[in-house]
Amino acid sequence: MNAGHGVVSLAKKGLKLALLPSAMTGREARPGLFVLIYHRVGAGQGREMDLPVRTFAAQMRGLHAHADVVRLSDGLASLTAGSLVRDAVAVTFDDGYREVYTNAWPVLRDLDIPATVFLPTGFMEGSSPAPVRPGAADRGAEPRALDWTQVGEMAATGSMDLGSHSVTHREFDTLSRDEAEDEAARSKEMLIRRTGVRTELFAYPRAKVAHHDVVGAHYRYAVAADGVKNVDVADGLVGRTPVRASDGVFFFTRKLQGMRPLEDRVYRRLRRSAP
Repeated sequence: MNAGHGVVSLAKKGLKLALLPSAMTGREARPGLFVLIYHRVGAGQGREMDLPVRTFAAQMRGLHAHADVVRLSDGLASLTAGSLVRDAVAVTFDDGYREVYTNAWPVLRDLDIPATVFLPTGFMEGSSPAPVRPGAADRGAEPRALDWTQVGEMAATGSMDLGSHSVTHREFDTLSRDEAEDEAARSKEMLIRRTGVRTELFAYPRAKVAHHDVVGAHYRYAVAADGVKNVDVADGLVGRTPVRASDGVFFFTRKLQGMRPLEDRVYRRLRRSAP
């Protein structure tokens, strides 16, 4: 970690601490499903969306020891049926980066923790660029996609589910209805053709929800919205809890205790106000 990132990380931890009392109020008491979202693990970027392997492993050991970790599809089925009697946790990854296989999968496999990876099929096929924001790939490992052999190996164990993350990873609120239809349909068709998996799970690129009826025609559940814990999925829209490098283990544990991600709102405002 370079000095500049270390300062930023400390500042973000300070912000989380300052917001902690407010973030821990109004916690939902009903049993529900936490859906954690990760991106890269051990890519050496020193950025929030890239967790060091050691941090990720510590978080997974904590889940293994103390949480009811379920496959996302199973957790959503239980939530839909109203049969959850205690909180459950599902682990998910977006964007299909190679580190899911090389760095995260060994940890998950050794602890027997199920997970779901949402794949942007254009990135997988090499027809679309890596789904990174401008400037986000200027250090660390090159953003490379999983290959289909790696995806197949993980899926064959029964512990890694697959979901669609569209084709091109364009934000759905910028698409026409026909474009959204193409993104939803073609990504599902590619996953079937390459893996044989007919997924019912979709992740909105960058959590921008739009054309939800179009997505719902192809998938049973769509994950996107910021949230702490899902206690119902009546409309098929599932909230997720982002995990960041600055969470470490302390704030990660607080999130699973129902801490609202208030710092996310601050980050969004800062991004919007940036020149």
